[in-house]
Amino acid sequence: MPKPMQSDRNIADDSRVAGAPSADTDLQCRIAGLDGMKNGALRTAWREAWGADPPKGARKRFLMLGIAWKWQADRHGGFGPELTRRLTALDARGPIGSKQPETTNADPSCAARPGPCTRLVRDWRGERYEVHVTERGYLWRGRTFGSLSAVATEITGVSQNGPRFFGLRNNRRAG
Repeated sequence: MPKPMQSDRNIADDSRVAGAPSADTDLQCRIAGLDGMKNGALRTAWREAWGADPPKGARKRFLMLGIAWKWQADRHGGFGPELTRRLTALDARGPIGSKQPETTNADPSCAARPGPCTRLVRDWRGERYEVHVTERGYLWRGRTFGSLSAVATEITGVSQNGPRFFGLRNNRRAG
């Protein structure tokens, strides 16, 4: 007699047992219930979800979104490792407009946008291209571009992902 196939997950963990509402349905109902809550109850729910007081002056919509995100992250997982690295690198750079620290432990190549005064260099088809990051955008050959992708497209003649073209992002997708 053939051996029954075993599932990768424990059946006891499956909330879709006959008659039981799924955990996703329960989560959707909890999130829908946030809309009817008053600010005091939302602040309490925030403390329970995050383990800390909500930001001072936070509006109802912000509280609802923050609580719903946290519940979903707890249920389905939060940020992936690549996004976590990028956010950590951005956080290490400090607030926008602040003086940049001389050194940082975070990998700056993970940041979404290099800081002002950064020089990006790319050798492509036998020519060296230098782009300078400014407060207003990206300076290349005396012209300011609003995005690094616009510079990469201008260089190559075809639509390009600028951060990838200049080596700020891996070629493969994080999964």
